[in-house]
Amino acid sequence: MKKLMAVATLCVCLLLAIIYTAMGGDYPALQDGDLIFQTSTSNQSSAIILATGSAFSHMGIIKNDHGVVSVIEAGAKVKETPLNVWANRGVLRRVAIYRDPRLTPEKAQQLLSFARTLYGKPYDLFFSFNNDAIYCSELPYLAYKAAGIAIGKVQKISALNIDNMLVKKLVKSRWQRDGECTERGYDFDQCYRHILDQDLITPVSIAQDPNLKLIYSNYPL
Repeated sequence: MKKLMAVATLCVCLLLAIIYTAMGGDYPALQDGDLIFQTSTSNQSSAIILATGSAFSHMGIIKNDHGVVSVIEAGAKVKETPLNVWANRGVLRRVAIYRDPRLTPEKAQQLLSFARTLYGKPYDLFFSFNNDAIYCSELPYLAYKAAGIAIGKVQKISALNIDNMLVKKLVKSRWQRDGECTERGYDFDQCYRHILDQDLITPVSIAQDPNLKLIYSNYPL
């Protein structure tokens, strides 16, 4: 009986270890400035996935403070979140982590220093470069730019797959709070055209940057 109990316990432990690894508990050594991506469970995540054609609907910057790893992210506001907490918020704890070989330790500190100047900034509901709020992929784009490194591809919102009900519903729920549209007295159609003409940087355009190297992923192949 004791042997059976021991075998059963060992099997359970092995199973838990396999699950833990599969769900994202076995990360490589992470460095300041690594970029981490996930599939968010936020209300807007489905619209972002449809618009960009990618499962990556949220991202952040890795900060490794002597082994204490956190993610600098633009969520409700720009802040640091412990890595495990951040991963737990995503669908099935799936994450993908990329590294830029051009990022020296000195440049990594430059970008982290810049990111800290944005702490407390509110989330940008309108995905605009022209306001005081920050959206998720805008944060690393600007931080890397401050360190002299270009990542991702800036494109017009109109270039995305925005002709679907989820995206239009998202815009309709927010457009009256768009400061630029309000200042110009735009109605919905005018504001919608204005939004489509804006530049943005998406998580997937950063992940697809040829300079970045995938160092970890528990997404299915």
